[in-house]
Amino acid sequence: MGFSRSALALIASTTLLLFLSGCFGYNKSAKRWAYAGDTVLVLGGGGAIALDVTSKDAPCVGDNCPYQSPIHGALVAGVVLAAAGVFGILFNATRTNVKTSR
Repeated sequence: MGFSRSALALIASTTLLLFLSGCFGYNKSAKRWAYAGDTVLVLGGGGAIALDVTSKDAPCVGDNCPYQSPIHGALVAGVVLAAAGVFGILFNATRTNVKTSR
């Protein structure tokens, strides 16, 4: 069962949008869940990159071959997901805890 490149890009982009809002913690408990979300982003990005790299089209042989870029949408979406996860991890690690009054 394989997905098309546009489907992989759509799945990766949707995952990024869903997790982007909740990956920054403000206290110890929220940071734990933020780290879990950031880890999912990094793993999802790595998976999208791996799927794109391993599902290359056969090279065109002949005189009338159109140019095909080695960079595809799934690769870009995977890099964005992984970068967002790494940024979230670094942001949470350097952010001080906020003391709430409950």
